[in-house]
Amino acid sequence: MPNGENKNWVRLCGAIDGFRVRYNQWPTRVRLGLVYFEDIKSLFNLHAFNKLQDKLQFVIDDAHIVAEDNAGQSYDYSIEGFPKLKPPIRARDWLGIKPDYD
Repeated sequence: MPNGENKNWVRLCGAIDGFRVRYNQWPTRVRLGLVYFEDIKSLFNLHAFNKLQDKLQFVIDDAHIVAEDNAGQSYDYSIEGFPKLKPPIRARDWLGIKPDYD
């Protein structure tokens, strides 16, 4: 499990990568707790965070970090952790943004 300033960003990318590996497509939304959401949001300037929201809808609930699509497919990072395989395009590259400290 990652620790440090960007830990929830790394977890978010892990959930997205896991979804991509499993279903060969990108998720449309991520369910996550408010603390996770606020932590991830704090890593980006407004322009970058808006770009992130152009690709993913964030749904605040009791989930840790769950990547989903409209067909009911999901990948729960809190249960499954990082995927064993790497997707051909990593979530960080697909999202096209980096935290402000990178």
